[in-house]
Amino acid sequence: MKTYGVGVFGIGWVAGEHIKAYRQNPHMRVAALASRHRQSAQAAKDNLALDCEVMDTFDDLVRRDDVDVIDICSPNVLHAEEAVAAAEAGKHVVIEKPIAMNLRELQAVRDAVVKAKVKSQVGFVLRWNPHIASIRRMLDKGGLGDLYYAEVDYYHEIGPWWSGWRWGVATREGGPSASLVAGCHAVDLLRYFGGDVEEVFAYGAFGHRRDYEYEPTYAAVVKFRNGKIGKTGCSFENECPYVLNIVLHGHKGSVLNEKFYTKEWFPGQKGWQQFNSTFAESGDVAHHPFQGMVDDLAAAIVEDREAAAGIQEAYKSHELCLAIDRSIATGRTVRLPLTG
Repeated sequence: MKTYGVGVFGIGWVAGEHIKAYRQNPHMRVAALASRHRQSAQAAKDNLALDCEVMDTFDDLVRRDDVDVIDICSPNVLHAEEAVAAAEAGKHVVIEKPIAMNLRELQAVRDAVVKAKVKSQVGFVLRWNPHIASIRRMLDKGGLGDLYYAEVDYYHEIGPWWSGWRWGVATREGGPSASLVAGCHAVDLLRYFGGDVEEVFAYGAFGHRRDYEYEPTYAAVVKFRNGKIGKTGCSFENECPYVLNIVLHGHKGSVLNEKFYTKEWFPGQKGWQQFNSTFAESGDVAHHPFQGMVDDLAAAIVEDREAAAGIQEAYKSHELCLAIDRSIATGRTVRLPLTG
């Protein structure tokens, strides 16, 4: 069985979960770790009892012949440059979201991956959550019929307790928006359920906190290319536990978070039924299904196919995030695809 060497760069909170997932896939082998702070990589190697090398820089990682996959878990502002460099070196890439800070960077990452003909996977890990997978399967099998409304919201209080606060939320340099930092999870699922978006109008706002340099709350209404409508929102300043809100309405049934209703499958149904599943109910990365993300990438490499959250899908979700930000900034409806 062929195995692929993985080099992980940026050894922090999320990287540890990526590494655990690689260790459980028979096609993947963690070959090397590197970080801006070498001691972080060394600590991960020791704590996880890894048989791998520890490198000093990203470039050292990319130059290794035994590294086939580069996994990028560094601060947001570094993702695009590193992804382009990895792809140009012929490495498959896993990129934690967001993969870019602006449209120019986003296009550069896509173009580099496509030109190099390498496989890619972006950290839209909620696609592999069992509840999300159940909904997707229900849609695919016609349980809800044709969707005419889709709503997905991400509400998760983020503050100085988060290790990425300084570069991820507190400053525009590392953001630069709520949609890119974490609202992108909801944006990606909105597209995953509803399809490609034609236009969006959004409002952003500051609520009761003033320790963010950009609006930590927004709401956006979208029109899908099929003419149907939807909505996505995000807030980092909500005073409540983590919430991933999902509302779907089709001509044969509906989903309301943990509940569903479909007479297509259950003709005698009189009230809501409940999904018996693992829900996306925590922002803790240890709760996230990275195993599914890694397994899908490995299968994509072995089978020579696109990964489920590869660059083409990720591009469209990031593009919608940037369109939301542009609408907030201009007060106007923004059409996709983006230009300028």
